[in-house]
Amino acid sequence: MTIGGATFINVPRDFQIACEAFGIGVPDFLQLIVRRVAFIHLFMDDNSEYDLATKSFAFATDLLKDRPELRAGHSLARQSRESLPHLQKLMKLAGNRSYSGRIKREKAAKLVEKLFGIASREIAFEPYIYYDEDTKITLTKDFLLMATINQYPPTVLLNAIMQCVSLADLYARIHLDRIVHNPVLGFYLRVQNGFGKLTDVQHINPPGFKNFMSDLQEFEIRYFTFRQLDQRREAYRSRIEENFQQINLTIDDE
Repeated sequence: MTIGGATFINVPRDFQIACEAFGIGVPDFLQLIVRRVAFIHLFMDDNSEYDLATKSFAFATDLLKDRPELRAGHSLARQSRESLPHLQKLMKLAGNRSYSGRIKREKAAKLVEKLFGIASREIAFEPYIYYDEDTKITLTKDFLLMATINQYPPTVLLNAIMQCVSLADLYARIHLDRIVHNPVLGFYLRVQNGFGKLTDVQHINPPGFKNFMSDLQEFEIRYFTFRQLDQRREAYRSRIEENFQQINLTIDDE
């Protein structure tokens, strides 16, 4: 079975706006979060971007549990006996308080390499997937190992995490005090605040962007009477779409 290949990614409109409104290229974001996946973080916790990225795909996998038709259909059951000792070593390493997160990730690389080698006997991996006809996203062994063990193709996982980021949902939840745990959103907000240096500074300087941000700050008062989350979210989504179009018009006019 091949994982990867020429399967195009389906970018939700909410995710596209969340990225492009802040000058973040969608493929750049996806490449960054894939590269920050560290398999050992399935067994440990810290405040790093590695942890958020890894937990993002674990979070997406949980969201997909009611979509069995999206599974890849492969099984690593025959490799379980050989894989188990390496997984046990990873868990022991993750719990070692003598090492920093960086050292743990470095030491885990050899174990991930071995686990990946075991999985590769049954599955032919592609080292990339297509964002579009001209843009590829390179897949790491940590990411592919996570996808394989969870039995979802990489494209399915990427499509799933993009469903987890929406400015309309974020602001509606903040304003109604309905925040829920969402590591994908946490990673996105760090990127929005400068992590990875993906933000196009020229994009966020024009008047259109400043008006976009100014309007966002008025949402809570303007839509105060919308007390249901779904109602508030849809009102925000409609307004954000209008403002996003204005950003693009401002850039086009320059």
